Amino acid sequence: MESIVIEAPVAAPSPPATVYPTIKESWAFLGWYLLLSLLVGVPILLVGEKLLGMTRPVTLLLMGVGTNAGLLGILWWKQKVRWPGINLHGHVPGWLLLALPVLVVSADMVLTLVHFLHLPKFSSGEAYRELMKVPVVGFLMLCVVAPVLEELLLRGVVLQGLLRNFPTRPWIAIGQSALVFGVMHMNPPQSLATFFLGLLMGWLYYRTRSLWLCMGVHFLNNFFAFNALLYQKAGKSTDEVAAFGHPWAYTVVVVLSALVLWSLLWMVQRATSPPPVHSPVDELPQPAELQPNSI
Repeated sequence: MESIVIEAPVAAPSPPATVYPTIKESWAFLGWYLLLSLLVGVPILLVGEKLLGMTRPVTLLLMGVGTNAGLLGILWWKQKVRWPGINLHGHVPGWLLLALPVLVVSADMVLTLVHFLHLPKFSSGEAYRELMKVPVVGFLMLCVVAPVLEELLLRGVVLQGLLRNFPTRPWIAIGQSALVFGVMHMNPPQSLATFFLGLLMGWLYYRTRSLWLCMGVHFLNNFFAFNALLYQKAGKSTDEVAAFGHPWAYTVVVVLSALVLWSLLWMVQRATSPPPVHSPVDELPQPAELQPNSI
């Protein structure tokens, strides 16, 4: 008599696990950011100004903190199993820390060329003028809150996750995170400039894995912008060409800045090396896993 053997069905292999975010999820991240800007920002604005009598600069500061910190908390809560791990320290050459102001000034000088594209402006800059009515609040918003919280989100979470999902194609990760960073600012001239700044910070993060370094670049960039806003508040011109007295002088400075920037990035390229390539499946953290130099 023949025996009947019933074989259990073989489950199809599950697709490889990924850390957060994928490309699609990075666009959803942008949607969450815009949604929280409304859900958190509008109540803070209404309660702060109408009920508590706060000034507009203070409510704008609270809106920035609430939106960014709230999004960071929501992402950790929803994606803690797929959390990419935030690298704070990395490996940064000592000379780069000293040269960082020169690097940022050079990059900012090159990015002034964006003004000559005459892109449409969706914002008149009223929010920045409101912030600068109380310079201390403007400094906290531009030079503390934005560099810390935006870098935690954009380079610490989004770029870190994309780099682990595209270990052999880092430019996809760097480009996508910079694109999201640019679109977040919702104003074409500022978005284009922040896109290129995002490429710079993304590449530096890829080479060094140091979020502190990216926060330093972001701080210096915003600190220079803060001083420009102070000049505007005092009624002084911030036109780049006029500041150098002649278009040729401005052109020479931009060319020299580009050469300095290229030289510094070439030196960073030689002094650093990206981490070894690993599969995101191998690196996927468990909920309670603790990683050195990461949060």
